[in-house]
Amino acid sequence: MRTSSLTAGLTAMLSLPLISAYAPPKSHRSPLRRVAPGHAEVQAPPRAIMRRSSTLQYFNNKTSAFYVDGTGIPDVDFDVGESYAGLIPVDASKPESEQQKNFFWFFPTENPAGKDDVIIWFNGGPGCSSMEGFLQENGPFLWQYGTIKPVANAWSWHKLANVIWVEYPIGTGFSSGNVTATDNAETADQFVSFWKNFVNTFDLQGKKIYIAGESYAGIYVPYVGAAMLDKNDTSYFDVKGAVYYDPVMPYDDAMNFDHAAFPSFYRYWKNVFALPSGADKQIEQDAKNCQLDEYFNKHLAYPPPTRPWPAANVKEECDIIAHFDAISTIINPCFNGYHILDTCPVLWDVLGFPSIMYSPPNTTLYFNRPEVRKAIHVPVDYPTWSECQDPVFVDYNDNYNGTEHEEKFQTLVERTNNVHVGSGLADYVIKPNVTTLAIQYIKWNGEQGFQKQPSEDLLIPTVNNVDENVPSWAGANVQGSVHTERGFTHSTAKISGHMVPQYAPSVAFRHSEFMLRRVDSLSAGAPWSVNISTTFQWPY
Repeated sequence: MRTSSLTAGLTAMLSLPLISAYAPPKSHRSPLRRVAPGHAEVQAPPRAIMRRSSTLQYFNNKTSAFYVDGTGIPDVDFDVGESYAGLIPVDASKPESEQQKNFFWFFPTENPAGKDDVIIWFNGGPGCSSMEGFLQENGPFLWQYGTIKPVANAWSWHKLANVIWVEYPIGTGFSSGNVTATDNAETADQFVSFWKNFVNTFDLQGKKIYIAGESYAGIYVPYVGAAMLDKNDTSYFDVKGAVYYDPVMPYDDAMNFDHAAFPSFYRYWKNVFALPSGADKQIEQDAKNCQLDEYFNKHLAYPPPTRPWPAANVKEECDIIAHFDAISTIINPCFNGYHILDTCPVLWDVLGFPSIMYSPPNTTLYFNRPEVRKAIHVPVDYPTWSECQDPVFVDYNDNYNGTEHEEKFQTLVERTNNVHVGSGLADYVIKPNVTTLAIQYIKWNGEQGFQKQPSEDLLIPTVNNVDENVPSWAGANVQGSVHTERGFTHSTAKISGHMVPQYAPSVAFRHSEFMLRRVDSLSAGAPWSVNISTTFQWPY
């Protein structure tokens, strides 16, 4: 979710009094997180649940301790179905005191077409919990900002495939143990070891694997995907595709693409930003002084100019992003870089973040409540959970390498020919035209960038619900654009922010169908592959 130093110029915008605009919290916990003495990491389910085991797909002696009672999740007043949660080690051969463990929540699908498919979901950061994706994006139930309680999610991805939300890397959320990784290759290797243990626990050998995520997961997904593919072991690592949103792309920071893309992004949303005329003139003067429009127009071409490219010009006297940040939160005190269409008031978020970090007095984050932890097999006195926290790399340094990132991306695309990046047009943190510039810079399957300019509409079908009077709570018709070349797809979502499955759930659901090969096209508007139930009402 966070983008660390890779998103330039955010610091000034985060300096609000009283509330802090989408600045991720810092955790200064001990790097070694152990279960307190006397506490088991998982507990066996009640006998009543044991008696129902014949109706459950994955319930057995190995998995029973991870079973989550679907009728006993706090504040959820309906049965969410079969699921499993807890911590599984990276290396079970180590002594308990030395183990690293990843926390997961796994929902099997009831869809016959998806029984052999598994989607792995990562949030970003680095160090942001996938429980955000679970609870506010594509999980079986949602607790969105400003709402009174959880509701069933009509667009849950587990309607299509088995889905596991994993807190990754070690140091994220409830995932425990010494933080030892110094770069993204090492965290990927740790995940591969965790994954093999997870597969053995749930007997998932031979399943097709799809990897998904957002933000810094633009690094996680290619690194983990390439690490799995390099094992050449389809029993455990049969990676078939990926989709990820508003991602960190190779080289975008080093090339100053954020500055190069800003003028066109600003003009597109100029009426939303509503800056005073003096600030508007300053931004236009910055663009002229640093020749940002010339750079952007030259390099966002189809086909693109061949590499090498110079980095875009960034000088202190024409720091266009710093000048925007200095005024944006004066005009809109609740400016939310994750979704620029937001205005005041700040809505309560049971996760505390993203959006603007605000929790009403005397409230507790959902995953810090003792009864929630008991339900998902986390000891109640485990360290405080935060949506985003550090460290997940030794010395807080991921030793990022753009060339290596591009190589991992190439491995994933060229060995699956089924990789999709989606961009929310209303995202300031990873601006959509930053991603389009990065796409034109990188290489895959023998060529650089897209050779043809994107022109197709992303067409989303309406809901095939029997009650036509029930709104879908998600958009239909033309929702953006889409383009595919050489096994790689890029699409946009017109009014989505950073978290596409949250702000445009029908769009993300269609993306998932496309990744899983349930539909052949993102531009044809084919009917949904499953019935989308939208009979619930939002509990305002």
